[in-house]
Amino acid sequence: MTMHCIIHRDDDPFFNLAMEEVLFGRSSETGDGYIILWRNRPTVVVGRFQNAAGEVNPPFLRERGVEVVRRTTGGGAVYHDLGNLNYTFILPVGDRDSRGLDFALYTKPLLEYLDSIGVKAELTGRNDLTIEGKKFSGNAQHVSKNTMLHHGTIMFDSCLEDVAASLSVDPEKFKSKGVASVRSRVTNVAPHLPNPMPMEDFIEGLMSHFAAPFGGTARSLDDDEVREIFEMRDSKYATWDWVWGSSPPFSLSSECRFEKGKVQVYLDVREGTIEDVAIRGDFFSVADPSDLENALRGVRFDRKAVSDVLSSLPVEKYILGVSAEELTDLVVD
Repeated sequence: MTMHCIIHRDDDPFFNLAMEEVLFGRSSETGDGYIILWRNRPTVVVGRFQNAAGEVNPPFLRERGVEVVRRTTGGGAVYHDLGNLNYTFILPVGDRDSRGLDFALYTKPLLEYLDSIGVKAELTGRNDLTIEGKKFSGNAQHVSKNTMLHHGTIMFDSCLEDVAASLSVDPEKFKSKGVASVRSRVTNVAPHLPNPMPMEDFIEGLMSHFAAPFGGTARSLDDDEVREIFEMRDSKYATWDWVWGSSPPFSLSSECRFEKGKVQVYLDVREGTIEDVAIRGDFFSVADPSDLENALRGVRFDRKAVSDVLSSLPVEKYILGVSAEELTDLVVD
């Protein structure tokens, strides 16, 4: 087996998730393996079976320009920034005695490397790595035909405040058939290093450790791979249908007390589209609010789409004292 070792420097999260899928497909065809280290600009990555809207804090994401992308593996939502390093193993099933979804097998090399630089860490639960009981790495896996993909995060020097803020969601608002994330206390690797090192040294050392058992060859993505990855990026990972539209059905309830009365909004969303809506409260109106409900049915559960609809209507006639922008905030946070 040829092992390709790639330290990928681009921080585009849509490209990077597409990169994993493209190289996974190539591994399935050729039997080659890949070890990839990569980073994303600030991004929330949601699991394949999660309701994206129920995992993120939209106002914070808009304020900070944080991206949202969906991966092909299961598990919970995670926050990436340039202080977080992601690692990916793509290997033929059966190599290194792989037994399907085996987190201990694929996290062992990382734990060994951390131990070699003086950081004591362990695998806890099914797929989390912790230092002194605090999580610094979440891991997920996917097996298809003859190939295994294992990837995980390594919070080396992430902004922990942004981790918390990006993933802050009111659980009472959402009732979803999706897999909800379990929040844990978190930490970075850097504060636990007995001898401080920059991220770049950590990356180089980790790749050397990962590659050693395979005699892996360091290289960059070639032109054909880049072309195929961009095609996958644009046709899948960067699309609204994949990130938001593939969320499982969910219901949402929001309420806010305005100066002239309380407004409650209840939504049923399927395939990323508002299927049903009810607007209730003790507000006053001079027009029937059911017009608003009818206008919102069939609209994407997306801030711009909802705003476009509501800004075209005289919202303050339907709900006295509430503007289109305020109602948009209530519908899509």
